Parts: sequence; structure tokens; C-alpha cells
Amino acid sequence: MKNSLLILMSLFLINCTSDDSKPKEENSKLLGKWKIIEQLMDPGDGSGTFTSIDSNRIIEFFSNGTITVNGILCYASIEEGTSNSGTYSATTGNDIDGEIIPSDCSSGGTKVFYKIEGSNLILWYQCIEPCGQKFEKLTN
Repeated sequence: MKNSLLILMSLFLINCTSDDSKPKEENSKLLGKWKIIEQLMDPGDGSGTFTSIDSNRIIEFFSNGTITVNGILCYASIEEGTSNSGTYSATTGNDIDGEIIPSDCSSGGTKVFYKIEGSNLILWYQCIEPCGQKFEKLTN
């Protein structure tokens, strides 16, 4: 009986390990401040491209899974001023690296998806037509 219990517990412990290396590596790239440099607003025919913009919009990712932004996070905006916050988590698949859940949106269930491409962070918003924002890293 003791041997059976010991074997069961050993199997349980072996199966409960996880490989967190990708999220930790990804989070280390993500942590810090990012400044918006471009915005994409597609007119509905797929011809939209990222266009340079002048804004001091900053988003900051913290190691505890929270974010802050000096503007609105619920939709693609370059406005600055009001501080918003939310949480983020890494995901796999669907050609994204993770999702952000803003805490201050009037409509529940709002999500912003993110992807790190090279040295840029791209936020994809839930729009009828493609809309996104590209950021460059400021600090770690």
C-alpha cells in the first residue's frame, strides 16, 4: 500500500511541472515603457498601413501582470491625459503573443491583443476594420 501511494505521488509531482520559459522570456521583452510611433486605421478595403504619428502616449508593462497607459486603452486612440490600467497575460496561437484586459472600459469583455515584432510592440484593438498601434521600447 505504501509503495502504491509513493508511486502515485511521484507520478502526480512529475505531471505537475510546467515549462514557463517562454512566458518569462516573452515578459522580459515586454516589461517596461513603450511609446506609440505609428497607427493603423484601415478604411475597410484592406489598404490601410501603419502611419507615423506624433503623440506622447506611453504604455507600461509591470512584472505583476498589470499595465498603465496615459490615455484610453479601450479603443485605438492617441489621446493622452487620463490614466487607464489593466492586466495582461501571454497566450499562444492565433498569431498573437497575449491579451490585455482594460479595467476602465464601459463595455465589458473588451480585449486588446498584443504582438512583439522585432523591436516593436503592436496592439490590435477590437474594431470592425483592422486597427492597431505600433510602439517602440523606451526602458526596461
